Amino acid sequence: MAPLITSRLLRLSLRGMLAWAILAVAGFLLARPIVTALAPYLEGVVDTMQSDYVSYLTVDDSQEGLKLVMACRASRSLTLPSGRVVPFLQSFACAKTDAVHVLVPIVIFLTIVIGWPAAGRRELARRAVGALLLLPAIIGFTTPVLLVGLVGAGLHPERFSSDVQLSALLHPFVFIEMGGGWLLPLIAAAVCIRVGSLKPPSAPPSNP
Repeated sequence: MAPLITSRLLRLSLRGMLAWAILAVAGFLLARPIVTALAPYLEGVVDTMQSDYVSYLTVDDSQEGLKLVMACRASRSLTLPSGRVVPFLQSFACAKTDAVHVLVPIVIFLTIVIGWPAAGRRELARRAVGALLLLPAIIGFTTPVLLVGLVGAGLHPERFSSDVQLSALLHPFVFIEMGGGWLLPLIAAAVCIRVGSLKPPSAPPSNP
């Protein structure tokens, strides 16, 4: 029994490593077109989360590497920590993150979903449908939360002091920064695999 379990674990590890390697290489090579394609969706989520500004996302090269840069256009008068007042409808640079970092939750989720063995084609099909449904949620609950949190931290750094209660938008930001960007795709992948493995209830036998 032990050699059989070891063999299964070895195959599972190899499948996971192969899936991760392929997805990671694809992410590094195709980071710009993938993140550029995701930018409108990310903007929509960011704008839905708050009403202080409208976001504009671009993918830019810098000395630090490929960055997802967010510019904000104020929806109301905003006061920066420096004392500068951003008038209504004026744009200002507000947040940025590594473009590859945007893809990390996606790679984690797909690595587990693809690497975990399935019992047959039907289970693979159900898992694929589940992945298509969950992937937008994973993307929407990671990078937009990070960007909104970065802007909130820049506009209100005093809210990170020990004697001040974090705002509703900064709580999710802290969660993502403390490992939530890894934990959410892991949970979503486990749910996707579990739901995909469920068999539909069999129909009761018909009476003659």
